Amino acid sequence: MDNKTVAQTFVHLNQMAMQEVREENYEKAIYYFTQSLVLEEKLGMREQMAESFHNLANTYLLMKDYEQALRKVKMALILRHQTGQKDEQLKLENLEEHINEMMTENKPMEGVEK
Repeated sequence: MDNKTVAQTFVHLNQMAMQEVREENYEKAIYYFTQSLVLEEKLGMREQMAESFHNLANTYLLMKDYEQALRKVKMALILRHQTGQKDEQLKLENLEEHINEMMTENKPMEGVEK
């Protein structure tokens, strides 16, 4: 696969994923983001991998799957740290804090019957 084809594939997968997010088809969006991630990993494209993990974290957050969102944000943070993208790290740290707050707010209280 040449560089132009790879770039077109990334753009296409991410456009499809973002369209699915807009239409609230989160499972399909996750599929496309994950396909992009697989390709990025094979090619060692860590900055793009971080972006895909970030997109996945946001999608899981929209689904209120806070544990998955937190896992994806942590992966994105590791990659952003490795690539030295400090501005992006700060965004992810803020997202991580938000997810932790959401998890705390939505955690059932122990000892309280439903």
